Amino acid sequence: MDVKGWAVTMGLGAAAGAVAVLMMPRSNPTRKLAAKAANKVEDVAWKVSDKLNQEFDL
Repeated sequence: MDVKGWAVTMGLGAAAGAVAVLMMPRSNPTRKLAAKAANKVEDVAWKVSDKLNQEFDL
C-alpha cells in the first residue's frame, strides 16, 4: 500500500471512530475521555500557533 492509500485508510478509520464516539451518550466515560483529549489537542494547537505567530511576526 502506498502512502496515499495508507493516509486515506487512517483518515477514514479516525472519522469512523469519531462518529462512533459522538453517537455515545454524553454520560459515557469514553465520550468524556475523548472530549478531554480533543480539548487538550486543541489547546496545544493554539499554543503552537501563537508561538509560531510570535516568532515569525516582523
